[in-house]
Amino acid sequence: MKVSNNKVMAVHGGEVFRLAVKYGVDIDNIIDFSANINPLGLPPGVDSALHEALQNLANYPEIDAESLRLCVAKRHKLDIENVIVGNGSSALIYLLTRVLKPKKSLIWSPTFTEYERALKQAQSEVVNLNCFDPEKNISLDEIIAATLEKQPDLVFICNPNNPTGSLWSIMELEEILSAFKKAGIICILDEAFIDFVSVEASFANRVEEFDNLIVLRSLTKIYALAGIRCGYLLSGHFLNQRLASWLEPWSVNTLALNAAVTALTNDAEFIKKTLVFIAEERDNLSRKLGQLQFLKPYPSSANYILTRVDRSVNCEELRDFIFVRDKILIRLCGDYVGLSDNFVRFAVKNSAENCQLIEGLSAFQAQIDT
Repeated sequence: MKVSNNKVMAVHGGEVFRLAVKYGVDIDNIIDFSANINPLGLPPGVDSALHEALQNLANYPEIDAESLRLCVAKRHKLDIENVIVGNGSSALIYLLTRVLKPKKSLIWSPTFTEYERALKQAQSEVVNLNCFDPEKNISLDEIIAATLEKQPDLVFICNPNNPTGSLWSIMELEEILSAFKKAGIICILDEAFIDFVSVEASFANRVEEFDNLIVLRSLTKIYALAGIRCGYLLSGHFLNQRLASWLEPWSVNTLALNAAVTALTNDAEFIKKTLVFIAEERDNLSRKLGQLQFLKPYPSSANYILTRVDRSVNCEELRDFIFVRDKILIRLCGDYVGLSDNFVRFAVKNSAENCQLIEGLSAFQAQIDT
């Protein structure tokens, strides 16, 4: 495994607004395969809840988002004191690094680029441990041993991982957390996409058992609410008390509170439908991507697929071609530590949009074959 300490970090996906202005395109005509948002849209009742919230914008929201914290605590069978909510899980990542101030941090890469950005703002020494090899499997024992050897104060792990889509099982997480606890390492487990896997895959209800564990969750990916920003973290009482005093008042706005509470209390059938839908569309899309000669998709447990592009292909030319032709935006992965410039990530969307993506990619293959 390779260890890296330096990498230029670029802005990650979801550039629809910038590109709409740059190319004079209506944003509704752009199909964004770079952002991994639930293609089924809002859960039942959320649209009405947002409209109702508009009537209360003259009033301050709950200062500590108590109604949402209660919903989250009930969902995970935890105490409200285990829950902190914030303006998206990304904002909570920056809160964590500011408060914990780890002297030395380690990231299991390739993964979400904001971890490193936040750690460097907190002046932490950052080590990236490459846990992905496109040619062979790297065992968990190897990864844990390499982590312990570096003696970090804190480790970031994304599960399922973004952008690879790989998933650590509950048994594997128990092994990881036990080893870290013994070594005095705090683990931040980012479960932003766990709702696209299953309830059973989450480690969120184990935060009291492992006092070195902080679990991050997003409410905007599964509920298609990325624009309002809302997320939460779960931790044992000791870590929670340390973190809560640093949280700004009114950290979640009225629109986000109403939407999130409504979604959490009315999402059972919506989640079931999403899981079936994503699994079917992901399998179909992965199979069709694999039929294109210049692409190799990797297995994924999430709502996106990491794909290796043949080295003879310039990925920037691929991105530009498919945007000009189909107004499709894809995520180049060259800025991820541990991935080269010949990797792209595709979100899983609905059947019609996935077919349009394949048509665009097929047209690109026809062009390079001539």
